Amino acid sequence: MKTEIEKFINVPCGLIAFSLFALTACGGGGGDGGDASPTPVPTITATPDPDPEPAADPTSLDDLVVDADNALQSSYMLRIAVDMSSQRRGYFSLCDDYTTLGGAYAVNFDSCLFRGPLNEGKLSKELKIANHESQLIAVIWFYEGQTPQYLEWSYMTDNEEQILTMN
Repeated sequence: MKTEIEKFINVPCGLIAFSLFALTACGGGGGDGGDASPTPVPTITATPDPDPEPAADPTSLDDLVVDADNALQSSYMLRIAVDMSSQRRGYFSLCDDYTTLGGAYAVNFDSCLFRGPLNEGKLSKELKIANHESQLIAVIWFYEGQTPQYLEWSYMTDNEEQILTMN
């Protein structure tokens, strides 16, 4: 059995040796024997790249760089302050899925983050909102059939406290 293994190993080694010999034996010839002038070799000048390659994308958490002022919070607190001048009964909705259609709003009320009644025209509430929710719409519905009031609200990066006020 040992002889079969040796034969098997020797066959690939022999093929490799023969291939190397054949490659070196087929080296470049002189050609037709005439006076051949050497072909000029083109010179290639490397120009420096004006824009260095951008840094590679992080591949692990160890590669991430976070600004010192980033609190790494996934949410923020939004204070809602509603103070209607009248004592009309109303209902407040705060939603994130809406579109503006020529001055009118189409709100998906299944997307509301908060709903609640006004108490004597007032509502005071603090909500924890996910960071990706930066555009919201507040709607006050009145029980007596008046037109609802809408207010578009946007997260203000410069403000330390986020407040939505409706009067």
